[in-house]
Amino acid sequence: MRIGIIQLRSLPAPSTLLKTLWRLAVDDGILWSHLFSSLYRLLCGYSLAVFFGLLIGALISQREILHHLFEPTLNIFMSVPTIAWVPIFLITLGLGDKTVITTIFISSFFAIVYNTMRGIEMIDQSIVNASRIMGLNGAKLFIHVLFPASLLSIINGLRLAIGYAWRALVSGEMLAALIERGLGKMVYQARYFNDAAVMLVGLLIIGIMGYLLDQLFLTLLEKSTVEKWGMTLKK
Repeated sequence: MRIGIIQLRSLPAPSTLLKTLWRLAVDDGILWSHLFSSLYRLLCGYSLAVFFGLLIGALISQREILHHLFEPTLNIFMSVPTIAWVPIFLITLGLGDKTVITTIFISSFFAIVYNTMRGIEMIDQSIVNASRIMGLNGAKLFIHVLFPASLLSIINGLRLAIGYAWRALVSGEMLAALIERGLGKMVYQARYFNDAAVMLVGLLIIGIMGYLLDQLFLTLLEKSTVEKWGMTLKK
């Protein structure tokens, strides 16, 4: 069925999209192979970015000299589009998974570092001083005071980072020649056959998965922590 508002012969009808989705997911089953390959790369790159981003962000926020040294560097690298890194990684890391995972890592890392650093720096210094007087230092201070107090900013960074990670994933899969499976590769290969239905289905799946990951991970984390603690205006 075509509504007829937009007359674009090259775009498929909604019924065609549904048939294509059924064919890819049920008849051929190839959609799941593409999806799981993409999720594996996303999990690897994003997990590394979360671990190192939180660690380095916390370290920078606690040392004034590190802050002055690295904040300009962070601002510079955050201004570089992720896709601009891909050709460099293709040359240095090859045409396979390493390039895609590293691209995901880079795209997420700087947002997490910056939001972690800013969140900790905005904590009332009297709270930090009182915690140190009570004997909390180092990792204990971060776990029991700095991390909970800055969690709202950290979650915002994680939410930005996972959006950046999806974009990096798709662009990396499109350009890495040795990648055979992935949602980005599926969309890119469909252009050779001028198959707009597969392209649109791929974009739809990417959008849905991004939303689900946000809701299943970050929104649940937010509700069980900062909302429960009364740190936001959400009800």
